[in-house]
Amino acid sequence: MRKGNFRFAVIALGLSVMLAMAAGPLAEYAAAQTQPPGAATQTQVPQPDADAVNWPGAGYGVGALFCNVLYIPAKLTYALLGGIVGGGTYLVTAGNSQAADTVWRSALGGDYVVTPQMLAGQEPLNFSGPTETPPEGPSTSSSSGSVAPIAPLPQAGSSVSASSSAGGQPLDHGSGPAGGSVSGSNVE
Repeated sequence: MRKGNFRFAVIALGLSVMLAMAAGPLAEYAAAQTQPPGAATQTQVPQPDADAVNWPGAGYGVGALFCNVLYIPAKLTYALLGGIVGGGTYLVTAGNSQAADTVWRSALGGDYVVTPQMLAGQEPLNFSGPTETPPEGPSTSSSSGSVAPIAPLPQAGSSVSASSSAGGQPLDHGSGPAGGSVSGSNVE
């Protein structure tokens, strides 16, 4: 009798899981797969006439395929080595995540695949990612998620002192002077 109850419990659990999946998050995905008949024509790529062939598009597609044979392994190697170097940067700088993030952003960012639009010049091809770091703290720009541009460094002969930028902030937010001790501190 005990074995029968166990089988019943397993079957009931299986049925409840199947019903929960059908009515739960997977139902959204299943509903998205079924489209009304008129919707398929809206998302379809425009096709050329019956006897016409898009030769430039086919050429860019074949060119992108051959470029990716060399580009993808090179980019993956660059990203792998950049990830390792970024980890080493984090260790060498005693946990300075900003320095490591700069290396990781450059190595792991960028495009991993060459597309026909990139070969046609319609989109840029970025082998490495951005090297700029976003400013720390709350952003002074609008709430659209954009990052304010970083002000350029002053020229060597300018009247701005070397320890401050145009906004009055120090250029280096380091932990102290490079050589010597700070008076009045408990640094040993």
